[in-house]
Amino acid sequence: METAQHIEKYILKNYASDVASVLSMIGRSEKGETAQPNYMEILLTLKDDIENLPKLSSDMTEDLSHTFEHVRFVPTQPIAMRIEELLEGVQSELAIKIYGEEQKVMAQISAQIQEALEGLEGLEEVEIEPQLGQANIVISPNYQALARYGVKVSELMQLIRNGVGEEPLTQKIEGVKRFGIVAKIKDAKQDIESLKNMPIRSTNGSIVMLKDLCHIEVRQGASFIKRQNLNRYMVLGIETKGRDVASLVAEANERIQKQVKLPAGYYIEWAGEFKNMQEATARLLMIIPVTIVLILLLLYTAFGSMKKALLVLMNVPFGLMGGIVALIISGIYLSVSAIIGFLAIFAIAILNGIVLVSFIDELRQNYPNKELKELIIEATLLRLRPVLMTAFTTLFGILPLLYATGVGSEIQYPLSVVIVGGIVSSTLLTLLVLPVGYWLVQKEDTK
Repeated sequence: METAQHIEKYILKNYASDVASVLSMIGRSEKGETAQPNYMEILLTLKDDIENLPKLSSDMTEDLSHTFEHVRFVPTQPIAMRIEELLEGVQSELAIKIYGEEQKVMAQISAQIQEALEGLEGLEEVEIEPQLGQANIVISPNYQALARYGVKVSELMQLIRNGVGEEPLTQKIEGVKRFGIVAKIKDAKQDIESLKNMPIRSTNGSIVMLKDLCHIEVRQGASFIKRQNLNRYMVLGIETKGRDVASLVAEANERIQKQVKLPAGYYIEWAGEFKNMQEATARLLMIIPVTIVLILLLLYTAFGSMKKALLVLMNVPFGLMGGIVALIISGIYLSVSAIIGFLAIFAIAILNGIVLVSFIDELRQNYPNKELKELIIEATLLRLRPVLMTAFTTLFGILPLLYATGVGSEIQYPLSVVIVGGIVSSTLLTLLVLPVGYWLVQKEDTK
């Protein structure tokens, strides 16, 4: 609580020109929360005149990390953080999960990986999740002393379970309700000296202290334990900047394999945005071929010609080319939202091709004696307005996403960039290349 108050005061004092208010939430709620008890959320309400939000976020995170050395800061948006936590149980955009049995061994592996990744291009920060730090009282019986004083091990363990571990001695029953009755030793978990000096009566009637029968000490243990698929794991949070996640992960894997030797029974797994993109790509690799086959069958049914169906389908790469060029120009790397943009372009390109090819076929039926080249030119000119209207209405609808700067803009921007680039290229190439392709495919049939 004191740390949260210090952080709040520091932010309001040093960033008063950008931050309107600060609200902290400490610990976790009883339902639906994946955060640990030593977890804290700081919600900042920013002022409206901020021009460069990414720079403010980066500067503030670096400043707070240096000022409060034992606290890890991860800047994010509330919705994005909840989704990341529920999907992978991590707060970082990219993370390495180290699986194993011993917390200390996993902490050592995390430190080795952190050292191996040092200096990697595009790596902004690597932070080890602090799982160790909880004080544990370890009581080890001295069997020789127990035999000397005539105290049974079972009696001693029962005393520890009930007095220190607060295991119920019996139950109180009220109707259908049952309440455990606990006889705990006062201050046993707060003052180890009082625990050591706790008197115990032996079988011969003498009174001895607990420290005379046991070795009692405080050891550092795990403050919390995370499990997935019945395996313990520790998270190594990674923040990236200025590089695509796929190439960074590939290079990081090479370094880890060369410099880090994992003990038997321990293994690592990537989590976060990279894993989500891998899963989405794997699904699309199965779905897209099936979709293309179905569209091809529908086009063949509509036009009655496999050549025309393939011609319309050929319009798809035109849109994909524009999306790829737009990503390169804007400096954005491929992400899940960008992949969704390519799917939208896929549909728009098919629609433009159907509109033009079907209208050329209609003119050929109405004017069978007219030359094919003249019909294609006339159909292209007549369909110019509908195709451009479709393109412009879509562009105007997507422009707000292109210039969005608020919450969620990091998802909207790649999607809008791909769609804008794909619409431009698909429209131009539909009006220029597709008519030529139609003439090359159908000129033999007109002879």
